Amino acid sequence: MTSMKSKVSEAFYQSLFDNTLDGLAYCQMFFDAQGNPVDFMYIEVNKNFEKLTGLKDAMGKKITELVPGIQTSNPELFEIYGRVSLTGKPEKFETYVNQLSRWFLVSVYSPKKGFFTAVFQNTTERKQAEKDLENAKIAARNVLSDLQKEREKLAEAKAKDEAIFASIGDGLVFVDKDMKTMLINRAAEVATGWSSPEILGKLWSDVVENSTEAGKLVPPDEGPLHSVLLKRKTIATDSTDLTNTYVYTRKDKTKFPVAITVSPVNVEGKLIGAILVFRDITHEQAIDKAKTEFISLASHQLRTPLTTVSWYAEMLLAKDIGEIAQEQKKYLDEVYSGSQRMILLVNALLNVARIELGTFMVELKPTDVIKVVQSEVGVQKPQIDAKKLKFSSSFGKDIPIIQADPKLLGMIVQNLLSNAVKYTPEGGKINMEVSLEDKKNILLKISDTGYGIPKNQQSQIFDKLFRADNVRAKDTEGTGLGLYIVKSIIDNSNGKIRFESQENKGTTFYVTLPLSGMKKKEGAVALTH
Repeated sequence: MTSMKSKVSEAFYQSLFDNTLDGLAYCQMFFDAQGNPVDFMYIEVNKNFEKLTGLKDAMGKKITELVPGIQTSNPELFEIYGRVSLTGKPEKFETYVNQLSRWFLVSVYSPKKGFFTAVFQNTTERKQAEKDLENAKIAARNVLSDLQKEREKLAEAKAKDEAIFASIGDGLVFVDKDMKTMLINRAAEVATGWSSPEILGKLWSDVVENSTEAGKLVPPDEGPLHSVLLKRKTIATDSTDLTNTYVYTRKDKTKFPVAITVSPVNVEGKLIGAILVFRDITHEQAIDKAKTEFISLASHQLRTPLTTVSWYAEMLLAKDIGEIAQEQKKYLDEVYSGSQRMILLVNALLNVARIELGTFMVELKPTDVIKVVQSEVGVQKPQIDAKKLKFSSSFGKDIPIIQADPKLLGMIVQNLLSNAVKYTPEGGKINMEVSLEDKKNILLKISDTGYGIPKNQQSQIFDKLFRADNVRAKDTEGTGLGLYIVKSIIDNSNGKIRFESQENKGTTFYVTLPLSGMKKKEGAVALTH
């Protein structure tokens, strides 16, 4: 019986150690002959350690091996860890590690003399979000210028584990296989307003109401705890994905959005329950929303005067050459060209704001995909001819009419095709194909022989404002928003996008749209093509 309890305890704390949203590291501190802290070695780290720090294979290694120069850049780490490992008095601090380019919020305590455990969060995104918001304001004022060796026996380290459990900043709940609450930490009590006696032994869902961001109540048999206990697979939500965010209701009936991780707890293959870790993300969402709304407002304010300038320049350029001096016409050409670039930038910023605020609509109508593609090819033909590109196309004869938003479909094709034209050197090749894939989807394939995407940057290609180094050096006017907008439209339309690329040999994008058509979305405004 004792052995079984030990195994349950071991499994529980192991799951706690591995699945907390925080990073955990158990370390030994080293001192010189004068008693000064000079180094420390990682004895045990949890699963999130590498994700939050970027340090691989840390166990058994000293920090000075993993991060050369850290004694000079972050002496406070050695001072605080050394002091805590000697005095046993916990401390909490925030610091920036230059070699890792990351901010960390750290809680450190000592389970025994000469050793310490650090519980930390990577706060870089929060710091960056605050910086981005400030930068956005500045940019607008300037017109947008721009866990030892075999893992420590948990029974011998029970005091350590309990201290970890108590000190974790995120709310943590352990439920049995019937979803009854068996344990909660102090952070969960504070976040929900419910004390342990009020929750223990009860269904978590009966005490803490769970709903979607849109306000729809999530039934217990459709919630994440039930899903994890049924499928025995971990579930996690992203604090930046407003379409997949849960909202908890406190004891006082106020609500707060949460990012959660739910993981099954098994003993010898037998499911005994699940651990729920949650974090209040109200602040993160507020910063992101404020930044997006600011960009939207600034873009609206810029759009009207830019359109006016462009219109008058176009009217003047349309006049007979005899009515306007040749040099003046050259200046007007520059004004018109510049205003057109600014209009494109403002429209892109407006589209990004509408996507992130979720206010754009998807209007469905019977759509001939081939006609939409051919229309966009026609728009790009002057640029294709000017660069003497060899353009070829292939359109399947069995492509059916589907329910889609032709305007959004046009934006997808226009962005991918214009990128192919822009980033393919003179005399290169571009190919456009439309065909059926597995009789379930329509496949759009756009390939080129252009500059390609560096392998080490391919994971970032759909990130907002990202531009690969090789094309940034050749074209300074891109916004880094086109592929972000394309992927957002496709993700909101039941479609998929992927690509293959090799630097200096070209890129091929594949877009699939289901024959059942795009997904209708109600919204206040349409995206600007």
